[in-house]
Amino acid sequence: MPSDRSPASVGSAAPPSSDPIAEIVTDRERAREALDPFADLCILATGEGAGPPGVRPLVLRDVGSQGVGLLVSETSPKWAPLAAGRCELLLVWLSIRRQYRIRGGLAPMPEARLEAYWGQKVHESRLLDLYYGAFQPQSSPVVSRERFLEGIARLRQKHPAADLVPRPALLRGVYLVPERIEAWRGSPDRLHDRRRYSRQGALWVEEVLVP
Repeated sequence: MPSDRSPASVGSAAPPSSDPIAEIVTDRERAREALDPFADLCILATGEGAGPPGVRPLVLRDVGSQGVGLLVSETSPKWAPLAAGRCELLLVWLSIRRQYRIRGGLAPMPEARLEAYWGQKVHESRLLDLYYGAFQPQSSPVVSRERFLEGIARLRQKHPAADLVPRPALLRGVYLVPERIEAWRGSPDRLHDRRRYSRQGALWVEEVLVP
């Protein structure tokens, strides 16, 4: 739950919007200006079938009318529930007292956009993405840290520079296309402003929630 403490830097408050996606885009820029450490991160919660739920941070690639952009390896345990829609994203920017919970379906990221994000990855990050298919899937047990680094070293010998690392087919670029968004706008008096937006065609239906 968001903290009751007042953040050091809040910035000017923005009024609620009838377009929650546009509001998220604006608030993310405000969070960046406030040097919020979570401005470029999101929290992904997934239902793992009959197993326990999973929660992990991911890099927030972009947000816009197309949805919330993510890069995910198909070898990761999070891929199956994400692809099946058993997930929810959390954006939390306490520097500006804003939080968004997002649910929706997936849409593929255009090839050009995926390639552009691949181009932003540093050498080691690219080798790690390649490792998942060449050696072991993401999050699988490995004999030791040293064995893992040996695999990375072998890939580095084969691909000594970042631009020589091929983009693995198992790396997926996707957009979570929101169907429901819950917005939390923090207030120092704890009478927080909470609203739920549900997509109906090209429009959003807004409901005010008890904080």
